[in-house]
Amino acid sequence: VSGGEAWAIIGPNGAGKSTLLRLMAGLAEPRSGEIRWMDRPLSQTSPRDRAATIALLPQRTPTDLDLRVADVVLMGRFPHRSFGLFESAEDHRISERAMVTTRVTRFANRVLDTLSGGEAQRVHLAAALAQEPRLLLLDEPTASLDLEHQLAIFSILRERTRNDGLAVVIVTHDVNLAARYCDRVLLLNDGRVVACGPPGEVVTPRILEPVYGVRLAQL
Repeated sequence: VSGGEAWAIIGPNGAGKSTLLRLMAGLAEPRSGEIRWMDRPLSQTSPRDRAATIALLPQRTPTDLDLRVADVVLMGRFPHRSFGLFESAEDHRISERAMVTTRVTRFANRVLDTLSGGEAQRVHLAAALAQEPRLLLLDEPTASLDLEHQLAIFSILRERTRNDGLAVVIVTHDVNLAARYCDRVLLLNDGRVVACGPPGEVVTPRILEPVYGVRLAQL
């Protein structure tokens, strides 16, 4: 995965998508082989250094936090704080820019649990962007969101890859969004790679139908 690229990991339930993402985040150890990050084994990277360069937006994010949106986003700056306790003016500037990027600035003084699911998800995305990672991992970031919020999330991610050179890996069940917004698609089934390449080569009835077991039409 290179900077400026957005990858989608697709496949049926139980294919190993979330497991692969956890391996990439350093939250699980591979049984064989290794995950390499920035030309070295990820296992040799300290948790703090890992958090400073890799951000993970998990499948389930808390929506009932009794915290202001601005404070939730500031939490993303934790790995970069000198002593881990106090935010600098630079931390606030970066957090504010992340809120602008994700269009949540107007919620800055709202408590997180007063927002809708889609709005709260954009807040958590802002916190991940405030980490200023080189790699952003997202596990089904648009699950249970309406179409407007789904498109908003994917549009924001594409902007960050194009404008900031961010590397993005998204686990998603929406093959249409994967094909529309991502540069590369990795199709998994039973923990194995079925296909990998540009969307036009992977997101096709010939490739997907045997994996998903349904008839598909390519428009």
